Amino acid sequence: MELQNLGHNTCPFGFDCVTALFAIVLLYGAQVVSWKNERRQELLFLSSKAVWNAAKAIRGGIPICFPQFSNLGTLEQHGFARNRLWSVDNSPSPLPPITAPSTVDLILKSTEDDLKTWPHRFELRIRISLSAGKLIWIPRVRNTDSKPFSFTFALRNYMPVSDISEVRVEGLETLDYFDHLLQGERCTEQADAITFDGELDRAYLSTPSKIAIIDHERKVTYELRKEAMPDAVVWNPWDKKAKAIPDLGDEDYKTMLCVDSAVIENPIALKPCEEWRGRQELIYVSSSYFSGQLDPSKVLGYMARN
Repeated sequence: MELQNLGHNTCPFGFDCVTALFAIVLLYGAQVVSWKNERRQELLFLSSKAVWNAAKAIRGGIPICFPQFSNLGTLEQHGFARNRLWSVDNSPSPLPPITAPSTVDLILKSTEDDLKTWPHRFELRIRISLSAGKLIWIPRVRNTDSKPFSFTFALRNYMPVSDISEVRVEGLETLDYFDHLLQGERCTEQADAITFDGELDRAYLSTPSKIAIIDHERKVTYELRKEAMPDAVVWNPWDKKAKAIPDLGDEDYKTMLCVDSAVIENPIALKPCEEWRGRQELIYVSSSYFSGQLDPSKVLGYMARN
């Protein structure tokens, strides 16, 4: 189904945003906060206590973590890019000019205030392309400084689920991960799929290019495809931590799951004028599938025809 043109508007939440028939993208944080299918069902999770005051990233949707993930460095947790006002990028070279009506380019440049806390000049560009069943991100970071720098990065994907105890994540079996509940201890996944019966906060390392998030009750699968983002974070706060997060409802943990595309273990190093480029595709399929069926030709053939 063809989308309406993306337009620059004030969205219902009072933020400047770009909108399409199936999505809302805030200029604050370049954050996608709504993405719907052709039946107008919401495909992203938003907290029941989300705070819309431009003082912090909205709890939900897809916020951007740059130039650090988590609070492993000296900056604010998950970096500052998600808490800055972005601009529409009118010069997205070397990417081709926008021809699809469902695409927008946004840009964030370092400011003098940013340089006080992270002394590196940069340009962070994001191309977002969307349809009723697929959301594509192309993030790019360019070093515009006179000296090299390194960074970590993540796209935090908040996905709605019917019941977290009925969800499984496939594609991460046998992999090493950092367990953030054990002070970052390195462990190895022993299960044939990740299931949930308590708090989980892990950064899986050297992950495959495709990961499946299967919601058995809704008979829905999200397929996460990614390039140049070798790691993947899986997070659900469960009941005790949910109650300790001010902008998350006490019961919200039951209907949400984060599976993120990330660069964590080996930071990206850029020399002056160098650029890093990643890619993420989040694909919604309205029927669940199981182990051994991650081949998109078996499951997502209809997407290729659309």
